[in-house]
Order: sequence, then structure tokens, then C-alpha cells
Amino acid sequence: MQTTETALVILAGGLGSRFGGAKQIEPFGAQGHFLFEYACYDAMQAGFQKVFIIVRPGMQEIVAQQLNRWMHAQRYEIIIQEQARPKPWGTAHALHFLYGKWEGAFLVLNADDYYGPSICQRASELVQDGVAAAALAFELGPTLSPHGPVARGICQSHDSYLSEIEEVLKLADNNGLITDEHGRIYAPDTLISMNAWLLSGTFLEQLASKVQAFLNLHNGNDQIEIYLPKVLHEMITAGSIHIKVAAMPSAWFGITYAADLTLAQAKISALEGSQYPLEFPLWT
Repeated sequence: MQTTETALVILAGGLGSRFGGAKQIEPFGAQGHFLFEYACYDAMQAGFQKVFIIVRPGMQEIVAQQLNRWMHAQRYEIIIQEQARPKPWGTAHALHFLYGKWEGAFLVLNADDYYGPSICQRASELVQDGVAAAALAFELGPTLSPHGPVARGICQSHDSYLSEIEEVLKLADNNGLITDEHGRIYAPDTLISMNAWLLSGTFLEQLASKVQAFLNLHNGNDQIEIYLPKVLHEMITAGSIHIKVAAMPSAWFGITYAADLTLAQAKISALEGSQYPLEFPLWT
């Protein structure tokens, strides 16, 4: 397989606890698409070869039915995040199921976030330039929700490469100041990770090893999770991965809370007919 072949990986296995349901399959636009389908369309336009959608058990049929409307069966694969407990084991656990299914570069995105039309094209350019790993980072300010606090991965970089990523909780705008759970203040243009990562097939072997070690250690714990940003931070610290930071336009929006849904749907509707066709063409 050529090293420039690129796949899109959609993480769609979360429970949506703060939202109150399966936000990954809420309808958007005139055709009732799922939000992540707009990223799939962008991936098609950018020359990606395939899409992998990682879902929790029970979601595969509705996702397949939806994608069959415009995507040929060879263009996507649904992967089930298998687990013995009700609560998912986290984003790193979800992604490790890709191991053995893809050898080229891949772009990881969340199912309940919209990252803008340029993110897939930017990932493709990075792959063409020989970049093996990248954090496609966004400015903090536009990613806050007016309906409640959010968690974000605060990025620190050195010479355009990620040096540290810190998971910060309860970020919110308090009277014009962005603060976290400890009262620390952040500038609106602080670069953050929205779980948009460009990674390579070789990373998956390392990830699978780390996830298995984590599961062996915490097998009896029904709450703990292993997050992709934390695994990447540990690998950066160990010097086993070098992640380029690529700043993205502030086109992101998402659905953390149920109250976020109406505005997100309105934003997609505004993009239809201009950025996106009302009916997606067949991806053969």
C-alpha cells in the first residue's frame, strides 16, 4: 500500500452522557445526514481512500443504513468497540481496534464535532509532505459552549512540534475571561486539540500495546478510561513520537450539550447549497 493513501477514522462510540443520548446519529441538513458525514464528504473531496467508523455495539446497523445511501461498501468499514462493561474504555481504546485493518496514514475526528471543510485537505497535504503525525489544532475561544463547561486538550509546542498536551476540565467563559476548574485563565487564541489527529499505521502497533497493558492493569475498574491525548502525551515525553502542530481555521462547532444541537443544525443548513450539495454524490 502506498504511504500517501489516507483514511478518515470517525470516533462514534461515546455514550453522549452530557447530551442525553446518541448525538452521533442526530439528523442534519435537508437529507438528515449525521454530522460526521460532512467530514466523510470532505474526505472524498480531498482524495481519501476509505472511512472507518468506530461505534459501540448496537449502532452498526443504523450507521450502515445511513452511509449506504451515498457511499459504496468498499469506501467504508464499521468497527465495533467491543467491551465487557457498559461504559466505553475511552478514545484510545476505540482507536486501537483499527490495528490490523489499515497500514497507511489516517485522520482521526470525533463524530459529534464539525471541523470545517479544509481539515481533510490539510491532512492530505501533510501526508504528501511526509509528515507522519500531526495535531490539527484549533483556537480555544470558538470551541466553548454557552450551555456549560467543556474539557479541552491544551497544546504546548516547541519549534512547531507538540511538546505537551494537558487535559483541562471545566473550561468556560466567566465574565469575559476563559477559566478552568482551578481558576486558571486562558487566552482565546490558545491552541487546543479537538481530537483531530493525523497518525500513521505504525502508530497503531504501539497504541495496541499500550491499551492492552492498561486493560490488564485496570480490568476490574468500571469507570476509568484511556484517552488518546494522554497516550500521545506519554509517547511525546518518551520521545517515541514527534507530532507537528498545524493550526486550523476557527470553523469548528460541536454538540456537547442538547442545547447545542439547534445552533449546530442551523450552521450546517447554512453551509448546504454552498459548501455542501443538498444531495451528496455517490462515492464509488
